[in-house]
Amino acid sequence: MSVVQAVKSYVNKMITESEPGYKIMLMDKETTSFVSVVLGMSEVMRQEVYMFERLDQTSSGENMAYLKCLVYIRPTRENIDLLARELQKPRYGTYYIYFSNVVSKSDVKLLAEADEHEVVREVQELYADYQALSPHLFSLNMPIHSLGLKWAGGALQRTVQGLAAVLFSLQFLPSIRYQNNSEMARCLAENIRQTILTESSLYNSTEAEGNTLLLILDRRDDPVTPLLHQWTYEAMVHELLGVNSSRVSLAHVSGVSDDLKEVVMSPSQDEFYARSMYLNYGEIGQTIKNLMEEYQKRLSKQQKVESISDMKNFVESYPQFKKMSGTVSKHVTVVGELSRLVGNHGLLQLSECQQELVCGSDHNVNLQRIYQLVTDPKVRELDAVVLVMLYALRHEGHPNNDTRGLVNALKKRNVIDRYLKLLSSLMDFGGARARQSDLFGTQVPQDVSTIKKRLFKGLKGVDNVYTQHKPLLLETLMELMRGRLREGAFPYCGNPTSSVVARPQNVVVFIVGGATYEESVAVHQFNTNNPGVHVILGGSTIHNSSTFLDSMESAMEGIPRKTLRI
Repeated sequence: MSVVQAVKSYVNKMITESEPGYKIMLMDKETTSFVSVVLGMSEVMRQEVYMFERLDQTSSGENMAYLKCLVYIRPTRENIDLLARELQKPRYGTYYIYFSNVVSKSDVKLLAEADEHEVVREVQELYADYQALSPHLFSLNMPIHSLGLKWAGGALQRTVQGLAAVLFSLQFLPSIRYQNNSEMARCLAENIRQTILTESSLYNSTEAEGNTLLLILDRRDDPVTPLLHQWTYEAMVHELLGVNSSRVSLAHVSGVSDDLKEVVMSPSQDEFYARSMYLNYGEIGQTIKNLMEEYQKRLSKQQKVESISDMKNFVESYPQFKKMSGTVSKHVTVVGELSRLVGNHGLLQLSECQQELVCGSDHNVNLQRIYQLVTDPKVRELDAVVLVMLYALRHEGHPNNDTRGLVNALKKRNVIDRYLKLLSSLMDFGGARARQSDLFGTQVPQDVSTIKKRLFKGLKGVDNVYTQHKPLLLETLMELMRGRLREGAFPYCGNPTSSVVARPQNVVVFIVGGATYEESVAVHQFNTNNPGVHVILGGSTIHNSSTFLDSMESAMEGIPRKTLRI
């Protein structure tokens, strides 16, 4: 079962287990997003759900005792208090309460005491406490997780709850490994292990998948991937337009119609997007063209209504035709805006420089090209700063390192002080001393296989200059499947099962600090190429370069900036 199927099955369970008749769904801000990324509201409404309300935005409106209320909320202190108030003055005839995670007995007792009118018919725990963005990708939608390189207030508890819910919903009973140089990863591993032991009754003995590994990584070990421009459709949309709970704002696009000011980009709700999300920039243009041609063919047929039979066919096919029309309008608008931004800001040239920088080794050529781009007024301020960050990471130990000169070039173009402060703390966050991996392949290999791999990589050449970079996660997964993932670098938390040590069938990778869509594509390709293994990727959030810098800024708050003096 995929994470999308797990969440969908829980939502359908809520709807179908209540009595027949019109219903209302009462949710909080987070559970609203959990539902909306996997099911369109129109799809839910076809199952007798009359309308949707937010628990934190309810008003003492009219009494609607003829409606049944499906409550789907996270078991937080605030939500429990709000629901108790709702039950004291109920607006609906009956209430079916579903929590997205484990709820305490004391909270259930508090709700029972508030239910003086005896309107509650059901109280259940369903473990859909995460955003299922695609079959192999989930997010806890938590952009800020760290403060001063430690867990921010409440962030550890929320992460434990969300990650445990993924394991419970999929019936994965895992062995746990974590990144050894990350105190945050170790702490999370221990808390997850304790939660699994405490809540062991949530596993069905006949369904629990024991041949599973939970691998907890830290974003600091690969700060490069979130900074790079990506060229798959899904990643481009997030980097250039921003995706929030599968929604993309196009309100800034000139001449956009009202119905396109905010669009849904979800593979669960858009068949064309599901087929196209992993295509690169060149391929998506041709795919959009093919979609347009198919639409025009159907349009010409729709215009030829000359008989009763034609009219009947038109009426029967109109819903599909209207849906296709909306799909065409949405994707043409999105791709048009992406194309405009790529051209206006010289992103092809910028991306080529980024890729050569992190994958190549010619310091002088890289430096010269970076100076040209950093001083180019066409290049956006954020892109210029990111380019200098990538240079500082890639050539950290180079004898002719000129990060100081590049920073001075940024100052001449009046880059805001916030970016300069981030640059000054970059090495403490993700420099060589903060990492345990050989991120750029610059360390002397200790085994023959690594030497061969690098040699053949150099001989093969480059198929696409814009997609040379492969995320560190892919190498980690390959080492895991070969049984070569060093236990010193990724120790077990507790005792592993023998089958997991040999070769796990299911792997849940969680990145503390957030995953990226480049890593999601890598996992998708890995699953396709390795049918005997199923990998699911999750993170505190899903980053683009802007959100990653926000996260890094929070993580470094209160930490003295000492490594890179500017």
